Amino acid sequence: MNNDERLNRLEQRIMELEKEVTDLKQYRISKRVTTDTGPPSKTWIQGPVPSGTSYGETREKTPQENIRQKETDWEHLIARVWLPRVFLFVFLIGLIWGFKAAVDGGYITEGMRCIIGLLAGAAFVYLGARQHKHQRLLLSQVLLAGSIGIFMLTTFAAHYLYDFMSAPIAFILNVLWTVLGLLFSYRYKSQTLGVLAIVSGILTPFLVDNNPSTPFFVCYEVLLYTSAMIFAIRHRFVTLLYTSFILIHPAFLIFSMVGSISNDRWIVYGALVQHLILLASILLRTGILNHQHRVLISSFVLTAIWSRLILESDIVLILLSFTLLYSAISAYTWRKGFKDTLPYMLAISSYSLLFLLMEMAQNKWVVGLFIIEGFIALALGFIIKSLFQKINGLLIYLVGFLAGGIILLGGMDSLASVNTFIWIVILLTLAGIIVLLRYYSAENQNQTKEWIRVLYYGLGVLFLIFITDVTTVLTQNVSDNAQHLIISSTWVGYAIAVIAYGLKKKTKQVRLAGIALLFLTLIKVIFFDLPTVSMIMKAVLFIGLGGIGILLSRFFYKKE
Repeated sequence: MNNDERLNRLEQRIMELEKEVTDLKQYRISKRVTTDTGPPSKTWIQGPVPSGTSYGETREKTPQENIRQKETDWEHLIARVWLPRVFLFVFLIGLIWGFKAAVDGGYITEGMRCIIGLLAGAAFVYLGARQHKHQRLLLSQVLLAGSIGIFMLTTFAAHYLYDFMSAPIAFILNVLWTVLGLLFSYRYKSQTLGVLAIVSGILTPFLVDNNPSTPFFVCYEVLLYTSAMIFAIRHRFVTLLYTSFILIHPAFLIFSMVGSISNDRWIVYGALVQHLILLASILLRTGILNHQHRVLISSFVLTAIWSRLILESDIVLILLSFTLLYSAISAYTWRKGFKDTLPYMLAISSYSLLFLLMEMAQNKWVVGLFIIEGFIALALGFIIKSLFQKINGLLIYLVGFLAGGIILLGGMDSLASVNTFIWIVILLTLAGIIVLLRYYSAENQNQTKEWIRVLYYGLGVLFLIFITDVTTVLTQNVSDNAQHLIISSTWVGYAIAVIAYGLKKKTKQVRLAGIALLFLTLIKVIFFDLPTVSMIMKAVLFIGLGGIGILLSRFFYKKE
């Protein structure tokens, strides 16, 4: 465990202890009040008898148990949490209607409207600060949040509706209101105010009646995201971290739809820079890493999508760069022992390679590479003991397996074909997965044995289909009678080999599988071969199959 993880756990434990101390203080105060007003009424609870307590004796509830069973304080929830929010909204609606009535009556000029808006925002700031000073925290947050909204609406009206200020001045003022919201969030330790400030900052370019250039817009949004990310990491504001990331990409999308884009490559550059900044914060081992890891995965996917949509000609180079970069970072984090970060680096490296192969997939041979990549990713998950990496590797493997299965359904044309390559890859990787399960799954041995047994049966069935395809290709120039005989003989030979292996290893399940395969061959001969072959071929098939069955039975008696 590194120092950052120890520090994070220590901070979390301190917060839990502070909460318990606060709850215990409230309990002691309520108990003192009860003692002053009358005899205390003890609450007794049945439960496990602690050591030193005689059997059948009941024990008094601890303060923690009384706190847990405390009913929801609806008065606090309604009066302190929702009452100010709802009625502030009502109050604002009333002000807007009164304001509109005064404007319609000609009592308030356009300049007075803007001045009143700024004064109202300042009044909300003053009242919010006073409410916070008197420990009315929720009411204070509502008032401060309302002040930011009033400031931005007033600036929008002064610029867009009344043309009192130019676009650069309106933009600067909106940036100042955003900074003011972040200052409120820092001063009053309120994540809600930080989220509101970032939302305001994201909307600022759209509130100015002057379409900015694409480079300016992208640089502003990336700078705003970087500031919000650093602020959220420093103060451990999880919601702010997710909000700042979630909003930047819709902002790019809206700007690309409604803006006059002259160079849309800048949006891809912005997404790449945003992703690399987030990656740097993780490699520096600062902040709330578990949440940063999740955001990093989503950031990679969205960055790849932007690159594919806009830089289609350069997508191969970008994905190759991602693959090499995250492969190197995976090796670095493995060497440094960053076990919490390594699975996410490997996952991004795996998916970037998958996307790269999909872009380069000019023929069916690449499907085999999908399967190989998925197996390698799955094997790395077993080696580093990461469930997350196992899931990612298994997903990639299943994608390749299904794509390969679709190709194999078309049949094999020749031995030197893509079908043969896919068959070999599937059979070898399935055998490799069995080895991984056998040597790396130390937990839940019974369930692991069941999965190994299922994979063995699946591998056996697939190998039977494979040798059937190969035999069919090799006998495509002979007569139908000879082809049916050779395929059935191949099945019988496979069954004999399985039974012999089971007898040698003294494994009952393998022997039974070989016997089942022998009966399956008999069913094939009866229902598929007999209706199409000549009489002499029917005699050969039945004599051969019957004789082999009797000899194998005698062999079992000999072993017994």
